[in-house]
Amino acid sequence: MKKRFTLKRVIIIMSLVFVYSAALCYIRVLAESTVLSDVAFDSDSASALSDEISEPEAENLTEEVAEVAVYYDSPTQKADIDSYEIFAPVTTEVTAQVTTVAETTKAVTTTTPQETSATTVGTTTKASTAATTTAETTSTKATTTEATTTTEEEVEIDEDEDVDLGDDDEETEEIVESTTSSSDLWYSVSNDSSGSSATYANDNLNNGKSYKNETLTVYDSSSGRYVTDNAFDIVCQVTYHEIGTSMEEETIKAQAVAVYTYIKYYEAQGEYASVTLKSNVPDKIIECVEAVDGLAMYYDGEYILSTYCAATAGVTCSSENVWGGDREYLQSVVSEYDFLDTDNYGRVTTYTAEELKKKIESKTNITLSDDYENWIQILSYNDGGYVGNIAIDGHTTAVVSGTERTLTAYVFRTYILNIRSTCFTVSYSNGVFTFVTYGYGHGVGMSQEGANLYVIYAGYTFDQILHHYYTGITIA
Repeated sequence: MKKRFTLKRVIIIMSLVFVYSAALCYIRVLAESTVLSDVAFDSDSASALSDEISEPEAENLTEEVAEVAVYYDSPTQKADIDSYEIFAPVTTEVTAQVTTVAETTKAVTTTTPQETSATTVGTTTKASTAATTTAETTSTKATTTEATTTTEEEVEIDEDEDVDLGDDDEETEEIVESTTSSSDLWYSVSNDSSGSSATYANDNLNNGKSYKNETLTVYDSSSGRYVTDNAFDIVCQVTYHEIGTSMEEETIKAQAVAVYTYIKYYEAQGEYASVTLKSNVPDKIIECVEAVDGLAMYYDGEYILSTYCAATAGVTCSSENVWGGDREYLQSVVSEYDFLDTDNYGRVTTYTAEELKKKIESKTNITLSDDYENWIQILSYNDGGYVGNIAIDGHTTAVVSGTERTLTAYVFRTYILNIRSTCFTVSYSNGVFTFVTYGYGHGVGMSQEGANLYVIYAGYTFDQILHHYYTGITIA
């Protein structure tokens, strides 16, 4: 017997459908509310979540930000040397490197820097872009001339500039973004307060001369030839090799004047300067050289020995403390912002005892004992905290490169170990020697990185850079 739909049955069915639909809607709203409460956390929960991120993960997230932000604080007063031990001889045990993470992101500004913060520790094989890199071999229209003898000083300067940090070295190098500010440096001289408003009455920046009207001869270390060419072209090629195009225009101009003066100094001595030429010079370099065309630096009417290096430890070295021979224009001066050069300031290099033994014994006549902690001892310091004399396993002299030499930090760096600077600390622990270096190069004269930072943070022009690093000179 078939059931018929009555009005009563229809009402009951519709009531059930309504109740069922209402229940579904309620369940859906409840579920959405629960999901939203799971994903919309407050600042406290965000802070708690950040605490759970591992240090390496956080380091990766903040590394680039920290590297940029480290440049943009303001300077502090210099502290007394006794407050710091950064340049004291180190004999303590090497401890593990601690990596901290930048807490906040700083906006990029152009205000003067104050100090750096420790941010990352990473391995690197990056070489300096300035005086210590290997240049490309150039093809030039220049002629070849007969070789002439050079002074011992010239040879030492050139070998220092061309230190080989090749891949065949077995040591490990790390860059440590230093926790040290400019106030932590050992300053043995007063800072130059000339500032960006300084003027120099004896200069003649419009002397009417031109490099283009002159011919120079140099020794090109990249090709191993003596090259004679138009002075303007040579200055452009050497400047391009030394400083590239990434630096500020005023820095490039200062470098060009230093290059020309350096070459003319040796010419005045009846010798040829050893430089490195780099062809295919870009327009930026040419335009900067055009801007200073014809200019050179003089002291008492003579060309100066206008040496330069990639970076310093915050203070330059006097020529007397590196090569001997006091020059009034190559005195120790503060290089205010070099501590911001994180490639070269606080660079860590490690050697195993076996690696260090091999290097020392292969390059000197010293046979090392088993007393590892006596192998490297710092005996004295020069201006700016640079190491002076050292002893190697009790020896203060040794036959190095066929010559009996006093063991200075310069001899050690140049001929034996190839570390980046003579401003360093050394420590030994568990079969490993750790060197921490500050700066890159011999440290005498203009700091290329320091000059560029003076342009960026103090607004220096090329002549102010040159007067800062070469004291008492005239530009004309």
